[in-house]
Amino acid sequence: MSVKIPDRVRVGILGGGRIADLNKIGWLEHDRAKIVAVCDVDKATRLLRAAEWGCTAYADLDAMLDDPEVDAVEILTPHHLHATQAIAAFDAGKHVCLQKPPTISLAEYDRVAAAATKAGTVFKVYENFMFYPPHVLARRIIDEGGVGDVLSVRIITAGGRMDSGQGWRVAPESNAWRLDPSLCGGGMMTFDHGFHCFQLGRMFIDAHIERVHAFINILDFGNGLQVDAPALISWQYEGPQARYGSWELVASLDLDVLSDYYISDDRVEIRGTNGIIWVNRCTGRLLDEPPVVHYQDGIVRSFHRVETDWATSFRDATFDFIDAILENRPPRLDAAAGRATLAFSLAAQLSAAEHREVTIAEL
Repeated sequence: MSVKIPDRVRVGILGGGRIADLNKIGWLEHDRAKIVAVCDVDKATRLLRAAEWGCTAYADLDAMLDDPEVDAVEILTPHHLHATQAIAAFDAGKHVCLQKPPTISLAEYDRVAAAATKAGTVFKVYENFMFYPPHVLARRIIDEGGVGDVLSVRIITAGGRMDSGQGWRVAPESNAWRLDPSLCGGGMMTFDHGFHCFQLGRMFIDAHIERVHAFINILDFGNGLQVDAPALISWQYEGPQARYGSWELVASLDLDVLSDYYISDDRVEIRGTNGIIWVNRCTGRLLDEPPVVHYQDGIVRSFHRVETDWATSFRDATFDFIDAILENRPPRLDAAAGRATLAFSLAAQLSAAEHREVTIAEL
């Protein structure tokens, strides 16, 4: 299908919940983009967002897809809805930006990717950690030879107390679906948030993930509601050189985490043959340290003048989608890359469930 490249990308946002406060930023700041529609099943939410953004409100996705003013759709709904909604958008000839995790199975994902190919429009899996400036700086240091050959990637996530008075206020009913694995597709921490961390595991080493092993504890609150923590997940990269990664997740339920957003923070340590990089913050502000520290040849470099507002990563991730449409190019985290990270995520879930090491190939 031949798709016309627009002079200005006009988006319809599907889902006006809390995360839209960050996803809207790129659409409002890009000089060749505009929010023209919002669709949400909750009347109060869609009317509030329509008034805020100066756009048309829809209660029904099909009605929004019929709107000729809508060039692209950004999907910000619960994971179990993604596949059906994305396929409908592609069938309507729209470009699609699909919030992570894109689907709850590889079979669903492959149907979405096939619909994107048939439509000939841009398909981006939305993952913002790869655009977070300290992470971008870390990758640049790697590319400049700052650690030699990368040997390991270590990620640590600290979750904290939800009622500490820090960060976002998220209504319990808005979080309920994340606590239900049948709707979330896996654990709220290791699958929903986990997609970010698995993408970081892939971001800093240029090799496919070969095998994964996961310990994931389940805190059961009854009525089908669960939190998957603590967790320890490790993996091995393909290739002749031994290279490994790990992600440790701890839910410290009585810990105050300083944050303007979600009550958690992520730290990354990247070790190579002759250097080390530490990324000391992401969503929160646990320690008053330079955002990035680099060690090589006996010299420590501390990078203080790095943008650390997590919102910046959302802006830049959205800009990438908009520019991909305007420039008629694949976005970062295109269909193939998004599938690889999803397979990595699902391998961890399977490993924990079956108490064994899982290879990506078997998925």
